[in-house]
Amino acid sequence: MRKGSDVIDKVVVTSDKGQKIQRILDLIFDHKRNQLLGFLVEEKGLFRDAKVIPLQEVQAIGSDAIIVKSKESVVKAHRVPAIKEILHQNIVLRGTRILTTEGLYLGGLVDLFFDEHSGLVEGYEVSGGIFADAYSGRSFVPAPEALTIGDDVAFVPPETAQMMEEQVGGIRGAVQATEDRLQESAQTANRRLQSASQNAGEQLQSSVENVNRRLQSASQNAGEQLQSSVENVNRRLQSASQNAGEQLQSSVENVNRRLQSASQNA
Repeated sequence: MRKGSDVIDKVVVTSDKGQKIQRILDLIFDHKRNQLLGFLVEEKGLFRDAKVIPLQEVQAIGSDAIIVKSKESVVKAHRVPAIKEILHQNIVLRGTRILTTEGLYLGGLVDLFFDEHSGLVEGYEVSGGIFADAYSGRSFVPAPEALTIGDDVAFVPPETAQMMEEQVGGIRGAVQATEDRLQESAQTANRRLQSASQNAGEQLQSSVENVNRRLQSASQNAGEQLQSSVENVNRRLQSASQNAGEQLQSSVENVNRRLQSASQNA
């Protein structure tokens, strides 16, 4: 959530060439739709049209500069009908008095807060009035409270007064509440990421253990098969050796019998 006055006077820089081309003079927003439309960078003159930067041309809103695509991001106001109409109405936000529809004065508008991505106006800063914060002198009026801005007065429903009375910490409290919600969302996202990371780690560990078990089983089976093959070879070698010995002994005995017979005949 960005504060409108923090954007005023920021330098505009192009991302294609890194050139400083303009400075923000004012914000252009549609108060009926609570929507920021763009930024005024050059006011209308006697013979020239006002120049603006439509919000969709903005790539980033930083603490020191606004980044746009190129020089062509700056256009004449008449080329954007919605912006042209807002500038023609010449509605001035600062100083506009806020009254409930029952005539209760709540203070004067001094600023607005908007979402830098969507341009949605999320609320207004109010100074003075019966519910001004004792520390900062400011209160916060959410934009969805059907704020109707006129030429001199902005009207809000009667229940807005009760909301402002119950508000803790004025504008600081409202902004802090928004930041707390963002922080809570970030913490939730971190917990989900940690859980996903832990699950992925456990699955990886399980997969590694399964692979190790399969490798051990395959190694054991290969060892048993090798041992069985060696034993078979040994048995075959022993059998072949035994058969060769028996054949040799039989041959020797035959030779001896022949020699003995030849000796007797002689």
